Amino acid sequence: MNQNQKTNIFDYFFVLRPLILIPVWNFFLIGNYVALPENRFTLKALLGLLIYSMMMGGVYILNQITDIETDRINRKLFILSENYIPLKNAYIEMFLLWCLSLFFSWFFGLSFFVLILISLTIGIFYSLPPIKLKGRPLLDTLSNGFGYGMLNFVAGWLMQKPFEWQTFAIFLPYFFSICAVFINTTTVDIEGDKKSGEITTSVFLGEELSYTLSTILLLLGVIFSIINKDLICLIPSAISLPLFLFVAIYYFKNKIVNRKFTIISFRLPGLIFTIITCIFYPGLIPLLIVLIVGMRIYYKKRFNLNYPTLNQG
Repeated sequence: MNQNQKTNIFDYFFVLRPLILIPVWNFFLIGNYVALPENRFTLKALLGLLIYSMMMGGVYILNQITDIETDRINRKLFILSENYIPLKNAYIEMFLLWCLSLFFSWFFGLSFFVLILISLTIGIFYSLPPIKLKGRPLLDTLSNGFGYGMLNFVAGWLMQKPFEWQTFAIFLPYFFSICAVFINTTTVDIEGDKKSGEITTSVFLGEELSYTLSTILLLLGVIFSIINKDLICLIPSAISLPLFLFVAIYYFKNKIVNRKFTIISFRLPGLIFTIITCIFYPGLIPLLIVLIVGMRIYYKKRFNLNYPTLNQG
């Protein structure tokens, strides 16, 4: 890696991990669409998306701060672990993003402000000891399912309609589907998590039970999508279900994790959700193209890495 330790302005943008902000945008926009399909996008929705992205960007910075030593050992996420951004500056950026998101969310009503506050609290608890939900079995899965599969969608919903408790029932299929996807992400990282002392859902359950649980959860996502007559969630869940079954059966027969197809199993639903979101919101397409191309150029120039690639789990 050809290091240039002098910080540049792009480091402060890419430390937000925009690649994993894409699912945040997808689910926010889908929630916005489900609330009111005939009025798909407004300035309010755009500003709400920006506020939610700032909050999540700060959460992703915290995640890197708490994992800085592990990332340094594993030589990943170099911006903080290799000191391209001073740690003090990372804290300043993180708190600034959180303060701005909370401040501006207040102007969107109490419901949106409370939702941002709850999302931020879960994000902090997810990474920060002593609670550190991401290192606690089942709680790591539930926090991802609730955060991405419920709160993220409701945030988009609130741009069109007021909060109602039954809104959570509308997004129940997404909760199950995202929980299933998350479990498979932890399954491919079992060995690394064991070495670092992280007791994730898959470390706790083991490969066989993890594959079984993720497949059942995805099946529930399909069933509740049918009950709710929600084609948006049904399409990625139903298409991905055979792949979940395949990696589960492969492990049962061979007692070996098929890493390649497991990675595909948890990347495929996200790709399909992105395609669906782009169909509803074509304006997202040029943004994604600029972002992906920009990431390729940045990581190649800065770290001499080809990023993103499919084999990055």
